[in-house]
Amino acid sequence: MNKNKLYWMLQFGGWGGLMLTSFLAMVMFMPFLPALGTNLMAIFLGVFVSHLYRGYVKRKNWKDLRIAKLWPKVFLASVLQGALLSILTLITLVGVFVLVSSADPEALNGVMGIPEMEGVDEETMEKIRQASIANFSGSKLLVFLLSFVASYAIYFICWSALYFAYQYLQKAREMEIEGWKLSASIKDAELSTLKAQINPHFMFNSLNNIRSLVVEDSERARDAITHLSDLLRFSVQFDQYEKVSLEKELEVVLDYLKLEAIQLEERLQYTFDIDKKTKEMLIPPMIVQTLVENAIKHSINNLPNGGEIIIKSAINNDFLFLNITNTGQLKRGEKPVSGEKRRGIGISNARERLRLLYGENSGLTVQNLNEHMVCATVKIPLNDKERFAL
Repeated sequence: MNKNKLYWMLQFGGWGGLMLTSFLAMVMFMPFLPALGTNLMAIFLGVFVSHLYRGYVKRKNWKDLRIAKLWPKVFLASVLQGALLSILTLITLVGVFVLVSSADPEALNGVMGIPEMEGVDEETMEKIRQASIANFSGSKLLVFLLSFVASYAIYFICWSALYFAYQYLQKAREMEIEGWKLSASIKDAELSTLKAQINPHFMFNSLNNIRSLVVEDSERARDAITHLSDLLRFSVQFDQYEKVSLEKELEVVLDYLKLEAIQLEERLQYTFDIDKKTKEMLIPPMIVQTLVENAIKHSINNLPNGGEIIIKSAINNDFLFLNITNTGQLKRGEKPVSGEKRRGIGISNARERLRLLYGENSGLTVQNLNEHMVCATVKIPLNDKERFAL
């Protein structure tokens, strides 16, 4: 069922059921139609006030508050709503009494608890009515009003309890679904990374380069084998981790760059400009490596003189920024070849992982800085509980 339709059904059903008991009590001493009209008005007033309350709650994002911070706000809001609804209801009751008394003065006797009396003239009845009205002192009216406020405040507390219980259940369900999406996204990223790194072309180039180094420079050959081993090990295992420290991620990136540098040699230059405060901060695994790989495969590899990659991290306004800048240009409006399609999939996957982990405040943008450089920027909101690695 549509959420909006369900909401209105529950609103009118809840307030209608609540006012049904009030109607059954009022009809005992009031004419049927005035009692019905009073309670129908009370239903619409209850729906109106609670709907305004719901709008305020949604604007202020109360559903994201912890219980300890939420309940005082709900209690105060319920008392205020109870007072408002009590005043509106009493105004409605007074209006109904005025209409009833003007239309049928005898009906007002039942409202004030005056029994039917035979043989009493109208003058005496009027004195009895005035005495009954005078019996409603200020203190009694105040107690009556406070009881109204307390009753309606309890109604609104119950309304809030049901509303927030539903919201929390919905949020838990959405988080579960987001968790499934994240798990699927990580699996896709793992497969994409493995295809990019453990494919025959990559393995052939790496092993061929290492083989040529065995004779020329055995020390570099051993280092290259270590880099390849570390890179493949992390590629296979990274799906076990939702987040890793930036320092660990950069170790993998360095392994990848050193392997690529064997083939590209002087055509590949790279620089790390890492803020020390960011090294232990948590990020999605392989996200920097994916962007570095894209920079090499789709930019630097295609340039006769190669190019440079600059990896930078910084903290600004409670956000972690990771910038991967490389020589090249982001081409707009051209029909992508198969390699560019894969690049787009990698970027889209990275964006989706960021969204699932950090929400809409995170982001990944790729844009030309100038005529010679392209920059990919990862934006991650800092969370005090998840900011640092264990």
